[in-house]
Amino acid sequence: MENSVLGHLMALERGGMGQQDQHDSQRLEMLKARAVTLRAKRGQIKHQTDVVKILKDKISKDLPLEDDAAAAGGFIELQKSVLTAWRMQLKDLQRAHHLIGGYELVECKEGKSVCVSFHTAFEGISRHNIPPSFPLESFTKQNLQKDLKAFLQTLRQNLNALAARRRQVCLLKELVGSVEVMESNQLCNILVLMCTAQGETPKAVLCTLEYGDLTQCLPTRVSIECEDKTLSESPQWKKNQSLLLESPAHTAVLTMRRMGSIA
Repeated sequence: MENSVLGHLMALERGGMGQQDQHDSQRLEMLKARAVTLRAKRGQIKHQTDVVKILKDKISKDLPLEDDAAAAGGFIELQKSVLTAWRMQLKDLQRAHHLIGGYELVECKEGKSVCVSFHTAFEGISRHNIPPSFPLESFTKQNLQKDLKAFLQTLRQNLNALAARRRQVCLLKELVGSVEVMESNQLCNILVLMCTAQGETPKAVLCTLEYGDLTQCLPTRVSIECEDKTLSESPQWKKNQSLLLESPAHTAVLTMRRMGSIA
């Protein structure tokens, strides 16, 4: 009886081992097939990566791409590779400019478009909106299609300068109540200030600041007007004129008041 039971158990064990060997063999074949597929896919990805790297290098050097269709596997694949290269270049720009506080690029609509976020600041105040009066169309025509990096740099410079000029106007109104802002447009490239000159007889003085370079926050021309012509030509007001040219408007006006030039 014991021998019969023992024999039966040994037979079951041999059968189980046979099934396990068959399962292991099938699994090994599946793994071999999977390895072949992965190696083929790796080769394909490596080829596509090499093509994208070549295209990215050509894009950065403004070289023609017409001869790369065959290497990419056809015109459609070339288009896909070019788009991938552009995205890689944009991401490189994003990392670099994020580090220096320039702008950030964010993919939108499942990679079909890119949103550019600019961070501008002047004395701790941040802004990143583009006003309707901003000459965006002009910048687009100049270099958007030819040089994306130059377009973004131009846009960032102009936005930073605009934010700085706007903030100066706000600070003038907040900090210097005795000086009236007579005129200022949306681009803040013209600023007219009404001051009262100190003296035996107070005199009204008009200071006109013109910002000819929209990438800068300081004026390119300052004119001083007063009914008393000798005042605008005096050494003191020549110094005030230089202050307005070389310093932010609110800083210059505060300095003029500390010196006793204006009320």
